[in-house]
Amino acid sequence: MVARLHRRGFGRNVLVLAGGAAGAQAINAAASPLLTRFYSPFEIGQLGLFLSFMYVASVALSLRYEQALVVPKTVEDAATLAVLAIAIVPLTALFSTVVLFALGVLRLAGFETLPPIAWLAALVGLSAFGIFGVLRYWLIRLSQLRTVSEVQIAQSLGRAAGQVLFGIASLGVTGLLVSDTIGRGLGVLRMLRLAIPTIREGRSRSVRSITALAREYWRFPVLGVPSSLLNAVAFSLPVPLLAAGYTLQVAGYFALVQRVLGLPLTIIGASVSDALFARMSEHAQHDPAAALPLFRRTALALAAIGIPIALVVALFARPLFTTIFGQPWETAGLMAAIMSPWYLAALVVSPLSRVALVYQGQAGKLVYDVVSLVGVVASLVGGAALGFDALGAVSALAALQIVAYGVYFVVLYRLVTRASPGRSDPGATAGEPGPVS
Repeated sequence: MVARLHRRGFGRNVLVLAGGAAGAQAINAAASPLLTRFYSPFEIGQLGLFLSFMYVASVALSLRYEQALVVPKTVEDAATLAVLAIAIVPLTALFSTVVLFALGVLRLAGFETLPPIAWLAALVGLSAFGIFGVLRYWLIRLSQLRTVSEVQIAQSLGRAAGQVLFGIASLGVTGLLVSDTIGRGLGVLRMLRLAIPTIREGRSRSVRSITALAREYWRFPVLGVPSSLLNAVAFSLPVPLLAAGYTLQVAGYFALVQRVLGLPLTIIGASVSDALFARMSEHAQHDPAAALPLFRRTALALAAIGIPIALVVALFARPLFTTIFGQPWETAGLMAAIMSPWYLAALVVSPLSRVALVYQGQAGKLVYDVVSLVGVVASLVGGAALGFDALGAVSALAALQIVAYGVYFVVLYRLVTRASPGRSDPGATAGEPGPVS
């Protein structure tokens, strides 16, 4: 019998996932001061370009069917969706690699500076990451959270060790790209050994076809993929836009700030997001009245954690960056101070965004993603055209993103409220919420 989702406490699930994320990001943090001494801002900018592309490509590797794995009430349906999601990954990984090649050939936004090994790194890395993403959600459904955490640590350790060793060997951006590929692949075989028997068993017991389930969960590819792509582009586009509008060195500063400010977002936000996703799915099916209080408590807890962090960054980022990463990175410290309120908003709102998947409110998320992307282009392209310096453009970007997150929070709150018991609108149920405006 396929294991059922264990009813562990929400706080315990957060701690298990946060432990893995914290270990993984502690490794990244420990390696960062070494990387800024082994690699130049130009090379960090090249890595930032590559990672910005990988981030965008990675969100569509299984057409978002991996996110649907925790939604079905039966393990059999979830297993069938897992088979579908895994089968899609190689095709999308190959397509994405062709796109990266085209960006280099067309000499767009600095992608022509990437070495040819970037294409192989993209193909292997995206294939491994896509399969990892499907298995990750499957194991979260089965409450195999410790395995997910341990694999995250192994991936970060492999990536960081490779970057340091290749930096000592002076391999430049090639070493950075190879290290990233190694990190993405580590732990996937272990996850396969754990997941495949249960997926195979669930699939063998399923009475529904892949086609039928693909149609039932159509919102994930049809609405989820465009929304996720827009969200990923909005997050990743600043690096190539800064490279095109200013210099690759400026893009390198921004890439380092993303790496550093992303630490609490990954350690806390991503862990809360995964645990909230599983628990909110359970509430939607069995206890709808508990969803809104959980949403409120989670938002307040994230704000209480994030505000002190944002204040420290705003006040002390400039001297800290200079001390930790070296004098050439002082501008990155100024950027970090400017961007701290933006990342505070992201820390609070991003984990809560999973409720849009639970209640299939992807249309509301799509609206937010469009607004966010418009803000990125308007601030950086418009800022360069108006003669803003790099810090001025980043300031405009941060301000617009804070506004976008505020609007999105209201959308998410209304989505959960509309699905709560006692609403007068009979069309708003856990599975089919009323319109989101």
